[in-house]
Amino acid sequence: MKYSSILLLSLLMLAQAVLASTVEHRLGGTAERGEPPLACGDLSYDDGTAEDAIFFGGGDAGRPNHFLGIRFELADFGILPGSAEITGFCVSNSLAFSGGPWPNEVFVFRDLDGVPDLDNPQRRATMLTGDGTGFFETDFDQPWRLDEPVFWLLVRGDPIHDGEDFNVETDQSSEPSGRSWLTDRGIPFMIQTEQNLMLRANIRAVEAAAEPVPFLHRGLTLLLILVMLVVACIGHARRFSSS
Repeated sequence: MKYSSILLLSLLMLAQAVLASTVEHRLGGTAERGEPPLACGDLSYDDGTAEDAIFFGGGDAGRPNHFLGIRFELADFGILPGSAEITGFCVSNSLAFSGGPWPNEVFVFRDLDGVPDLDNPQRRATMLTGDGTGFFETDFDQPWRLDEPVFWLLVRGDPIHDGEDFNVETDQSSEPSGRSWLTDRGIPFMIQTEQNLMLRANIRAVEAAAEPVPFLHRGLTLLLILVMLVVACIGHARRFSSS
């Protein structure tokens, strides 16, 4: 009788554990989170002070084969793929130039074998810089989940800005990060610049996707536990009646 009671208690505890595990999977766990936000932007390779600016002469902001930007690697910031989404960007605008400000188009691209997948922009927005009035910051229409370890944030020529100038400020006092790139003749002529472009990504953490709940497996487990409970109860009842 003593051993039957212990068996009953053990089976009840096991059933409770299975049910609790099912609820935990439905709710999902905690998401991995990135670094705390900076004053402007969450991911960056610059030190916050602009010493110069890069531009492609004048009037080239309408040419798609002209672009410059940053190849962001999530590992540089201790962020796991799938744990964050990009919501927008900010860009330095501390230097004033004659004729500014100018509109330029900013795009988010996937990485495709080490270069931006220019045929498939994921998000885009217009920035306005060149007048030295401080950081320009904006959000995309919709955030984009960073499910891959690398993404590109590029200021790229677009026909809607035909005749406008490019203007992206740079940090020259820090060590080159090796993440800033530019070209005026498309991907085949991309080069790494020694200056860190002052273009920053805004991100936010997202909850990790909940694991699918194997209902059939858990159902069979619970059924087995119920059968064992019934058997234990029958045995317990027989022992009690015989005594």
